[in-house]
Amino acid sequence: MFRTVLLTLFICLLATPAYAERKEVAKRADCSISVGDKDADGRNLVIADCVWPIASSKVIAAVKAVQDHDDYLSSVKESTVLPDGRVFQIHEASGIADRQITLTYTNKDLPDGGFVTSWTRADSQEPLREDVVDAPLDDGKWEVHPDGDGSKVIYHLRYDAGGKVPNWLVQSFQKGGIADIVEQMREAASK
Repeated sequence: MFRTVLLTLFICLLATPAYAERKEVAKRADCSISVGDKDADGRNLVIADCVWPIASSKVIAAVKAVQDHDDYLSSVKESTVLPDGRVFQIHEASGIADRQITLTYTNKDLPDGGFVTSWTRADSQEPLREDVVDAPLDDGKWEVHPDGDGSKVIYHLRYDAGGKVPNWLVQSFQKGGIADIVEQMREAASK
């Protein structure tokens, strides 16, 4: 019996998702923001788990409008959908040079009426503009689920700004910058 309990406990520990290593770093805009789940290069995955009193259709519309993200996300200076469907973006943050990346987006409708859009660095990058730094990694997603009259929203981001960005600045962005992004997306969806 004791061996069975120990074996069960051991299996449960092995089956525990990597999210067990997460640390909450902020709460804002009805979101809990956590970091952890470092990749092989030590880059954190940042996750915002949100419950918004906004209809999922409105949140989905704001998330889908990637060509407008530069209108309401302060860290996105430019967001242009290219003729082949890739998305060219310039990112900005206080104290560092702008970052450039071309992304491939994948969209999927969910069975519950929700929606998920995910992105990653495209195989083909646009020529690097002058005075910007190539962002080597930008993997993320917005996931939206209906929740009564509101929405459950999940935002994931694993980002590498490239260049020589001090670790304290990256961590500062994880705490404040992600909170700004979810707050700004919520505001855009509420209009």
